[in-house]
Amino acid sequence: MNLVTEPWIPVVTPGGERRLASLLEVFTEGQQFSDLSVRSHERIALMRLLICVAQAALDGPEDIDSWDEAPKDLPGAAEHYLEKWRDSFDLFHSQKPFLQIACIEKPAKNAKADQDSDLGALTSASKLDFALATGNNTTLFDHGGFPTAARTFPPAVLALMLLTSQQFSPGGLIAKVRWDGKETSKSSAHAPCTPSSMLHAYLRRKTLYDTICVNLLTKETVAQHFNHVSHGSWGKPIWEYVPANLDDKPAVENATRTYLGRLVPLSRLLRLQANSDGILLGNGLVYPAFPEFPAEAAATIVISRNNEERQLLGAGAKAIWRELSALIASRKQGQTGGALTLSNIPDNVPFDLWVGALLTNKASILDTVESVFHVPANMRTDNVRTAYDAEIRWAESVASKLSWAVETYREQIDGGWEARIKMAGPNKNQLRGQLHATATRHYWTAVEKLRPSLMDHVAAIGTTAEAVEQTRRVWRKAVHGAAREAYKLACGQETPRQMRAFALGWDKLFAQSKRETEPEEPEAEEMEE
Repeated sequence: MNLVTEPWIPVVTPGGERRLASLLEVFTEGQQFSDLSVRSHERIALMRLLICVAQAALDGPEDIDSWDEAPKDLPGAAEHYLEKWRDSFDLFHSQKPFLQIACIEKPAKNAKADQDSDLGALTSASKLDFALATGNNTTLFDHGGFPTAARTFPPAVLALMLLTSQQFSPGGLIAKVRWDGKETSKSSAHAPCTPSSMLHAYLRRKTLYDTICVNLLTKETVAQHFNHVSHGSWGKPIWEYVPANLDDKPAVENATRTYLGRLVPLSRLLRLQANSDGILLGNGLVYPAFPEFPAEAAATIVISRNNEERQLLGAGAKAIWRELSALIASRKQGQTGGALTLSNIPDNVPFDLWVGALLTNKASILDTVESVFHVPANMRTDNVRTAYDAEIRWAESVASKLSWAVETYREQIDGGWEARIKMAGPNKNQLRGQLHATATRHYWTAVEKLRPSLMDHVAAIGTTAEAVEQTRRVWRKAVHGAAREAYKLACGQETPRQMRAFALGWDKLFAQSKRETEPEEPEAEEMEE
């Protein structure tokens, strides 16, 4: 199974057909494919591989002028490069299998225990797919979590699983293997794409080929980003400079501390079996993470809430669209900002941005998220991003009032609520969150649907004061409507006591709202609907 010529990359055509493509097809016929057809963490892993191959094939681009020429030069350069390194992309090569170490073996002391295992000395290959029920992964979305027979995977699927797991494997306990006479550790660190459930952002164009090209970085940009790497920031891909063992310092430093080396990591020592459902799996190279090392090129750096330190912007409780102003900010050397590829786009040009992440909690996989945004031409200016941010904060303040209103309602109908809050101690906010959950989920789901109104307000900035004020009023009135509906959903009005509690909570919900947007507060009959 050679990844250069055999199809394994899921793509979609302009007609909506899903098919598999080889690496060579992506670079020489990439205009025929609209996009990748994969899950969010798989997209990130594939984009990093495709960018790595493209940048290694071009050995650049050197600067922005050569970046402009890259789409014309890349097909020929990639074809020549992939032919040169063809053997390194063989999934089951006897000496240098792709992203694997051929000579690893299980420690001898585990031999007896391995005899009692269904797979012998091997780990199930399902370990490489985070959606499958294996290890710490839940059976919630995997109805085959306890199959009567071992799972089997075709080589094309194994290739994508292997690539993705090397990029995203969370840290934790792991099996030991022996490499060149030395045992690996039984504990592992996060793979490069996992820390902080970081959001990864990539520019998106009409075709897959154009998407790859627009996300290439110049050597000048890379040198600025990795400016403290003494031995050179550009580096070589892992398949060009495979470490001989864990003590091969130059090769390990290339793999873990350079731009090209980190794009396709070797975070786990692996060996697939061509005729088996199992794999050899152990801890691999350790990749330094932010803030000890520069952030990944596709990551976003923000200032923490207490304004004391920089941190990675990660996926979590907030929907991605609420973080858009941070995601599209230009990242200067050593400062905050979004993906480095944003430097390829002039500030006055609109673009599409794909954003995604794998959510983790320590060694557990929780979920995947992704969004696609169209960013208007004016949105990267400081005043527009500030205005967008201000409206997000205002919507969050309405959410806080909604929570306050729901809790006021609960206090009136449940005489023991305050005592329960006191008894909860350090967990009181968690208890309050459970109380507010129905209302806040409904509210934010509704507000997300109102995002076009917010973008209308953004588009109006820079036109007339009347247009700015009018679009702002439309957006805020709609948000207040979402808060009203969420409150009605969460707080019943069936009994006189509930009606009194509802009215008191309603007053909290609309505290100072007239001064902000001057909405017409509904009459009592509407409140009781």
